[in-house]
Amino acid sequence: MDFTLMQDARILYGEGRTGEVGALLRQLGVHKALVVCDEGIKRAGIADQVTASLQMAGVEFAVFDRVQADPPSALVDEGAAFCRRGGYGAVVAVGGGSSIDTAKGINLLRCNEGGIMEYADPARPMNRAENLVVIPTTSGTGSELSDGLVITSPEHVKCPILAVNAMANYIILDPLLTVGLPAGLTASTGMDALAHSVESYTSTLANLLTDQISEANIRCVVQWLPRAVEHPGEVEPRAHMAVASMLGGWMLRYGHTHAGHSAAHVLGARCGIPHGYACAYALPWVLEFNAPAIPEKTKKLGLLLGCAFTGGETPQQIGAQVRRALIRFRDEALRLRPITDFAPRPAGLDALAAEIETELFQAFNPRKMSREDARELLEKIFA
Repeated sequence: MDFTLMQDARILYGEGRTGEVGALLRQLGVHKALVVCDEGIKRAGIADQVTASLQMAGVEFAVFDRVQADPPSALVDEGAAFCRRGGYGAVVAVGGGSSIDTAKGINLLRCNEGGIMEYADPARPMNRAENLVVIPTTSGTGSELSDGLVITSPEHVKCPILAVNAMANYIILDPLLTVGLPAGLTASTGMDALAHSVESYTSTLANLLTDQISEANIRCVVQWLPRAVEHPGEVEPRAHMAVASMLGGWMLRYGHTHAGHSAAHVLGARCGIPHGYACAYALPWVLEFNAPAIPEKTKKLGLLLGCAFTGGETPQQIGAQVRRALIRFRDEALRLRPITDFAPRPAGLDALAAEIETELFQAFNPRKMSREDARELLEKIFA
């Protein structure tokens, strides 16, 4: 049935619970697992925490540590072939969004034939892929509880893949794994978490159930993300952000994202801008663009961001005020790097605008965005 709200994953939350992954797999009857991570996670010793737990529980394992940012489809297919050959009964994702999406794709193909890009077609049948355990090490993507994954095609296009049958079955949410992350990574991934909650809150699919979760999530990020950036060694802000990131991922299943992520996906694929940063640059302008369609919701969002309203503002004035508040939060509270650190103003704005206009998540934007609107959006982002 098409339930209004549902959450399938079982969650182990708490400091140090990474050490329970081996016992969990033994309880599931798994004797052989594939650990998926990137080289940074391996160098940091986090993968060792996972493999030590597996070893203690008597679970055989191999480590696939070739994850790349914006996971390319060829790498997912390669990891899946390795997994199939090894006869692994579970996949354990350790890392940020790229590691989790790569592991989702590998586990999907562990239980289904073909290559990952075949499943970009929503009509492609998909068997349920069990025994995916996710251990996030950043607080941003929420991929541990979302119903999809984003894979980069051979044509260098970011392709969202709806994969309700390939979601995480078990999540180990251990805030200690995010303690000490650098300020820039904390801020940019945190902006991704904020974008998920803000966009699901302002999408055409939002409802009262999702709104109450999203509102609380937005309030949480506004309160705790600056503190996590300022005090990287404190556990409390990391714990709040870990939960906010996960719940933001949950809301992606229902409210989805909208034009903010459409722009971010194109900026990431075509300009090489990391995803959290791309969301941070695009979202303020998209909210201002959408304000005439949803002035009251935009105003509520502004209140969560600390805006003060007199009651006489036009929708355009509300949108401008919220845009300014979000940019202040991004640039002053989080001190996020400017877009010029990653990419100059690209020459082919018309081509980028055409991609943004037709990107998948535009379907959930509360106001239709034309190619001309998308081009104006890009001009503002790069101004």
